[in-house]
Amino acid sequence: MHILFVGKVCPANTANTIMRKTGKNPGFQIIKFSRLILDGFVHNQSQVSALTNIITSTKPIGKNNTEVDNHIHYHYLPYIKLPIVQQLLQFIYSFFYTLIWCKRTQGEKIVLCDIFASSCSMGSVLAARLMRTKKTMILTDMLIPPATISQDTKKWWWNIFFKMRVRSQENGLKKYDGFIFLTKYMNAAYNPNQKPYIVMEGAVDHTFIPKTIQKSTIPRVIMYAGAIEAEYGFDTLVQAFMRMPQSNIELHIYGGGKFVEKLLEYQKNDTRIKYKGIVTNEVIITAEQEASLLVNPRYSNQEFVKYSFPSKTSEYMLSGTPVLTTRLSGIPEEYFQYVYTFDEETIEGYTHKLNEILSLPDEELKQTGLKAQEFVIENKNNIIQSQRIELFFKTLITKH
Repeated sequence: MHILFVGKVCPANTANTIMRKTGKNPGFQIIKFSRLILDGFVHNQSQVSALTNIITSTKPIGKNNTEVDNHIHYHYLPYIKLPIVQQLLQFIYSFFYTLIWCKRTQGEKIVLCDIFASSCSMGSVLAARLMRTKKTMILTDMLIPPATISQDTKKWWWNIFFKMRVRSQENGLKKYDGFIFLTKYMNAAYNPNQKPYIVMEGAVDHTFIPKTIQKSTIPRVIMYAGAIEAEYGFDTLVQAFMRMPQSNIELHIYGGGKFVEKLLEYQKNDTRIKYKGIVTNEVIITAEQEASLLVNPRYSNQEFVKYSFPSKTSEYMLSGTPVLTTRLSGIPEEYFQYVYTFDEETIEGYTHKLNEILSLPDEELKQTGLKAQEFVIENKNNIIQSQRIELFFKTLITKH
């Protein structure tokens, strides 16, 4: 099978280079998620090309370029860092690239778009439609996030552009032949014509080799990696930690977000809090394996959690370190038998649960982490998940 993926993806080394050049997170989680799926396709003998809108240079203008990694052909879109101009360029280039790809590619073929790569997905979908090639969409989150860009900026022109983009994405949903959703709730919200779909909540790397890492017992490390936002329960987590009396524990935080400034203030008042900043995914993975407990404090009563499966859930579980999370509705029930969960989503409730878990014997914590690791490696690795997607593709291709 030939698969053209249109979205935000690149090799791990390229993502790390972008971060070193810019000092910013290029989107490690979505890049890794997409790359794992594409790697799975390659492992299953599919021919894979990726049309990616990632900007790999700090220059204001860039030409299209290519690279090959693990048999995946990456084609980077040209860009001009000007609003509207850049989106128009992406649309035109994607249209013609996909048109030529569809014409030249023989045999079973399909186009898979990430709807959040709006401009290039629109161009590719139009070209695939003209060439009568099946087109599918993967939706990894809700279209309008809880902390929208339009709420975070005072630039009126960006607010208008953001609303136009969301409206365009909503209208574009009708043009796809099938969908890959990360939660079951997405179908009712984003599949207006009830096209075929599957649910695939996430994937872990099948090449991951579990290691026996000596975890630090003094201090014991509670770790969080991800978006640092008050809306995601982060303020509650930090305040809960600060109420814990133990001197031999630390809270390590990785990532970026609007709450960082407040976090740095907390760090001054409590030296047990360690903000580690934005680092590569490789650093995160090592830190997760060395930690005593990995935590996700995102509130479960918010409507948006129905439409996302936090990628940190499966990555946390893969590390072999025990996980503490809220009972998010976007996480399938089968996961909760392998992790710890908060009973009450308040400062007091978080403090109580953290103390309760850290008082458990080290061997019990170790076994809980290893069982979670075994579950995702055996059932949620990227080979298995990609096979499911490919079977779905075949039903779409054969359906007239």
